Amino acid sequence: MPAAPSPAKKAAYRYAMRLTRRSRSSFYLAFLTLPRQTYRAMCVLYAFMKLTDDIADAPLSADMTSESELQQRMEKVQKWKLELQQALDGRETNHPLFPALCDVVQQFQIDPQWLLDVIEGVKRDLHPLSFRNYTELRQYCYHVAGTVGLCCQSIWGADLSQTRSLAVTCGEAFQLTNILRDLHEDACNNRCYLPADEMQRFQCSIADFANRQPSESFEDFIRFQIERTTELYRQAVPLENHLQGSGLKMFRIMFFTYFLLLQKIARFPQRSLQQKVRLSKIEKAKILLTAGNCSLEEMTRSCLT
Repeated sequence: MPAAPSPAKKAAYRYAMRLTRRSRSSFYLAFLTLPRQTYRAMCVLYAFMKLTDDIADAPLSADMTSESELQQRMEKVQKWKLELQQALDGRETNHPLFPALCDVVQQFQIDPQWLLDVIEGVKRDLHPLSFRNYTELRQYCYHVAGTVGLCCQSIWGADLSQTRSLAVTCGEAFQLTNILRDLHEDACNNRCYLPADEMQRFQCSIADFANRQPSESFEDFIRFQIERTTELYRQAVPLENHLQGSGLKMFRIMFFTYFLLLQKIARFPQRSLQQKVRLSKIEKAKILLTAGNCSLEEMTRSCLT
């Protein structure tokens, strides 16, 4: 008979579920459809990702250009990484999430390196960001999104010997969709995730995005990005064949949430500079209701009509 969970572990799970609920994530309702063990694990994973992102995305002070504040943020990331490594090594730490996170890593055979890679990806967000080419952008997407896909696949019970590359590809598609959705917001924070060589080819600049003044070739540039991202979604579709039950439903919900966002950007490319593209409550409900019984092909037709 397995030993009863410690008070610290119980408190850690409660902390993760509370943080996930309060975050108002668009996926929280979908999490509630999962079996309790899977639901708790997804909450723990979400909590870790959010806490890690918050280090880089916290509100900036007026003098953010100062090296001292940049250094402070880098030190926070390094401390977070050190605490995580200590927890994974079985050493005591003070953060309330780690007892549950280590339990999830052990239960679902999550590679600890994936979590460490997430932190390395977040480091890139601490400085004015740019990528010289798509190869560099893909490496970033792996660190901040592909690793998340791998963790989800483990929690959902997939055979990673069959799904590893598909999970990374799907994570890349999700991340590229986020990048296209957040062009203006990122530019205002002196960040541009799209490759510099492609920006130059289409005569686009970060100032255009920040000032909401797209160049004449802006729509051609965005459509080029959308076509590449759409192809990644197409390549990730076979993931459906490696999942079942609640994991399959969760995958479909996540897939079509991001896919529909991309379709909305494709219809009106310049809207991504005017406002953050979001799904309506009706669109979200439609995805939740159809994900359990419809294949990806059927859901595509359903979501786009």
